[in-house]
Amino acid sequence: MAETEGSPCRIMVMASGFGSNFQALIDAVSTGQLQNSRIISLITNRKNAHAIARADKAGIPWDYFNLISNGFLQKGETDEQKIAESRQRYDAALAAKVLSADKETPDLIILAGWMYVFSSAFLDPIQRAGIRIINIHPALPGEFDGAMAIERAFEELKAGRLTRTGIMAHYVIAEVDRGAPILVKEIEWKGEELEELKERIHVHEHELIVKATAKVVQEILEGRGT
Repeated sequence: MAETEGSPCRIMVMASGFGSNFQALIDAVSTGQLQNSRIISLITNRKNAHAIARADKAGIPWDYFNLISNGFLQKGETDEQKIAESRQRYDAALAAKVLSADKETPDLIILAGWMYVFSSAFLDPIQRAGIRIINIHPALPGEFDGAMAIERAFEELKAGRLTRTGIMAHYVIAEVDRGAPILVKEIEWKGEELEELKERIHVHEHELIVKATAKVVQEILEGRGT
């Protein structure tokens, strides 16, 4: 879709849960902290995600699209090959949904607590369309990739093998949490227990996701027409 130089960056958010990072983005747009940007839609893969209520309150359209509920995978399937093939079909269908001609196409996709790992069947067509995808991950580059990152870091902190953890915003590639970092922040451990550490990390995540989004939006807007 052709864009004039002065039009806002169109952002699609994908979220699976509570949606606090999604809310941080909504707030940043509404207060002008995140300029020249517009959140065009939310996609969720969990029907009870609180992110949906946040989208409704902000007047943001949303779609629920799930691997099992939408018929790509039988519930309880254990055959690894069938699971892999189903995920490929789901990923391809989701990419087609994002790129559908009857909807606004995003310039930027932000994974804000999106609990699903994409394959090349999603990433490749999105990349070919020139859409950037970024993610927020509660660990430093090269440390604690994937799920339960805070919990795994906490075990290392308690054992005295680390004195700090951190968070990063990064581009999404097929290798989980290995895309090029956009912004990184170290977080010192103050000796608190896991739940307190999680809460403090989440506060920093809300700040980092807005700053990283602003940085990428600026790059997108500056790159238009070049």
